Amino acid sequence: MNHRYVDPVPKGTIVIRLSKPFEAHDHAAVSRQDVLSKLAPWADDDKVEAQQSPIIVYEDGVPLGPAHNTFGDIARLGAGRYAHWRSGVAFSASDNSDPNDNGRNYWAVLPNEQSRRRD
Repeated sequence: MNHRYVDPVPKGTIVIRLSKPFEAHDHAAVSRQDVLSKLAPWADDDKVEAQQSPIIVYEDGVPLGPAHNTFGDIARLGAGRYAHWRSGVAFSASDNSDPNDNGRNYWAVLPNEQSRRRD
């Protein structure tokens, strides 16, 4: 019997595990970890450029989405919506369960092809 180990950690230039507890707001969970400051140059609310954040939020190795949502849509609709701002990452579980209790791991990832810093 062959067993293969599949690494659940997503790949990218910067990979940050989002740690509990998350702030809960309806379907939205918010992570404001200090380590997320590493992703700030790519944030959606960076007024220097109109470019959207390339950050991908993963749930147990599977990309969530759609990205670039308003906080209201994440909280009200959920279903994997997320956004990345300088203040943190707001996201919802794919099934609208509470990320504090559902046993899944969440990651914020800067994909390899997006590694050039914005100034």
